[in-house]
Amino acid sequence: MRRLPPSSRDDRPPAPPGRRTALDAPGPASSFALAPSGRPERVNGHLDLARDLPDCLEFVGEPAAEEVRRLWAEHGQDSLQRLRGGFALAAADAKSRAVVLARDALGRKPLYYCLSGTRLWYGTRVPKGAPRGAIDRGALSDYLELGFIPAPATTWSGVRKVPPGHLVRLSAAGAELRRWFETPVPGSGRRPSRIAVRARLEEAVRRRLADWPATLLSGGLDSSALVALMTRLSGRVRTYAAGNEEDLELARRIAERFRSEHRELRVVHRPAEDLPALVAGAGEPFADPALLAMAGLLRETDGPVLTGDGADELFAGHVRYLRAARIPELRPAASAANLLRKLAPVRHRGTLHRAAVTLRTTGPERARAMIEIFNFEERAGLLGASARTAPGSRVADLEGLEAALAFDLEVSLPDDVLFRLDVAANGRDVRTPFVDVDLALAVVPPPWKDKLGRLHVRRLLREAVADLLPRDVLIRPPRPPQVPIGAWLRGPLRQMLNDLVRTPTARIRTLLDPRGIDRALGQSMAPRGNPRQAWALLCLELWAREQRG
Repeated sequence: MRRLPPSSRDDRPPAPPGRRTALDAPGPASSFALAPSGRPERVNGHLDLARDLPDCLEFVGEPAAEEVRRLWAEHGQDSLQRLRGGFALAAADAKSRAVVLARDALGRKPLYYCLSGTRLWYGTRVPKGAPRGAIDRGALSDYLELGFIPAPATTWSGVRKVPPGHLVRLSAAGAELRRWFETPVPGSGRRPSRIAVRARLEEAVRRRLADWPATLLSGGLDSSALVALMTRLSGRVRTYAAGNEEDLELARRIAERFRSEHRELRVVHRPAEDLPALVAGAGEPFADPALLAMAGLLRETDGPVLTGDGADELFAGHVRYLRAARIPELRPAASAANLLRKLAPVRHRGTLHRAAVTLRTTGPERARAMIEIFNFEERAGLLGASARTAPGSRVADLEGLEAALAFDLEVSLPDDVLFRLDVAANGRDVRTPFVDVDLALAVVPPPWKDKLGRLHVRRLLREAVADLLPRDVLIRPPRPPQVPIGAWLRGPLRQMLNDLVRTPTARIRTLLDPRGIDRALGQSMAPRGNPRQAWALLCLELWAREQRG
């Protein structure tokens, strides 16, 4: 975080964006210290709310430091509505002896806090040295279901995560959480014009351009659209590409079309070395395999990089949306799949369960079945009565695909996609034009039928950039990075899995039923099993071994 003193106490010019500004020495009741890494993103605050507080503002994110300081001085908490870009903010007020913690509208930056009596700890990771409390077994259930823990919960009962678009006011009297931004609701508005979407896209990119901008180019629609818009707005750009030969060939074509300075990366993944470090950097259990792929890519880049993260959640870009929308409700087929689940070998039961749920439902339950790692029955076998279904969208009455879109926007985007990017960046300057408030207000409210074509997703995005890109890029289906976790678990991670998870001394065997762990490992590592389950258990064990006390 950058710490910004009030302008009345410091007439020096503000530090440039991306640098930590100076701060008058805090009083004896407060302690603001950089984490050992020295990166501003790892700052932790520690205050005693019963004693005198320093007037100060701490901030990390995309908006310029001088803009944040000016707006906060003029408008206080109302300035949050005027900020554009991702941020996490902490403001201490000496007069009221209160601290305000705020997270940006769509959750680009994480923000944690722990209040114990009158003592407050906070930071962009779980605060070090805070009295974290006991393990929250309900949050563990959420992790086993999704591979991450949705806000406001964390693994610890005494630590909370500020939800996107919320602020929390903390004083000696306690904590008051309130929403400062109303997230747009899918299906609540009309379809915007192509011109309006294009204008919002261009403005979102313009806000995040650097002197010599770069982006990751896969040859897909979102990254190609970024290259096109960046080139129109700033001239020649830098592009990085990685992947298989088909991806590289598409990326070359786009790079040649827009005359970018193009570089092909040969990323060598080292899962046995990288995974423990990334889990430690996350600070809480996190099992998205794409974290390793993203970290490997960003390691090879230079300078500010713009990425396409968030495009799938705003523009309905996941292929599973087509499946959820097009598969009819077939209760007889669902009954047959459920019967087969009871008779089939153990390793196939999870797959048949998901097929049965998908076929017999059409609402949020169907969408959740497509992404869950452990189903409810499997979670109950590991956690007993603590198993639960993770919280979803704040709008409870959404049905069908609108419920899936709302869940991904409010839950998966901030706590999975953007948290993954924050961990993978590891202090690098990474910017996300698609995670933009004004863009979201335009493209989220239309009903899903306006967002999906008959065979293609991201309809609004395709129409907005149709004049910039070749047709085969416009109609190419999304191809999320294929992370070979099954091959890794049977190859370079096999010894780690055996030594850490299969051993009777595994830490997670004190958190989960040991028989359930062995059963899950047997099923997931079998041919045609679900390796994501073994991956989630390994990541949980790595996290548990990082904890102290």
